[in-house]
Amino acid sequence: MKKYFLLCFAIIMTTCPASAQLLSIGALGGVPFFDQTTTKPDESRPYIVGPSVELRVPGGFAIEADALYQRLGSTSQFSFIGAGLNGPSLLAYFTVRQRANSWEFPVLGKYYFRRRESGWQPFLGTGWSFRTAGEHQSVSQLTADSSGALHASSFQNSFRADLAVGATFAAGIQVRAGRFALTPEVRYTRWGTSDGSFRKNEAGFLLGIRF
Repeated sequence: MKKYFLLCFAIIMTTCPASAQLLSIGALGGVPFFDQTTTKPDESRPYIVGPSVELRVPGGFAIEADALYQRLGSTSQFSFIGAGLNGPSLLAYFTVRQRANSWEFPVLGKYYFRRRESGWQPFLGTGWSFRTAGEHQSVSQLTADSSGALHASSFQNSFRADLAVGATFAAGIQVRAGRFALTPEVRYTRWGTSDGSFRKNEAGFLLGIRF
């Protein structure tokens, strides 16, 4: 048994350096270029953040997988006007406040244009992104009856949006600084499916750090 553990330890120690050269982990953070929701005003938090992992393969290619979080939100107001006995009257006035925790999972194939030993490496990437969002909706309602009396009510609703799939494109540069690497990039996603609350075009600037 002791020899078995020593053999396993030796295998792990000899393969870890090679794996470390191929696999890198890190984090991404950035800002979106556009409003994230279709409703005005857009009240989403102006940041994107999450972990990232990249696997290098021969020929300058790599595979990257991320998990990016965004806090989305908007507030909209609308009313219905109807005819009363003495002319037009307000029948109902609504305020809808929406908040969502959005997670995107991009899987990208990347190509680096210079050798890995270089101090800087431009790259291009493309692939697919998958988005899931848990949404919370709060609705306040003010209505008027036939006598003109006002009545206030409210209700809340929580649900999960349908899974969205989009095509993603990225362009950037990797700059090495010792054991670490910085990767500023511009990323664009065209969502093919959406529930109508989120924009179909998404773009932003991301800054990654890998080690």
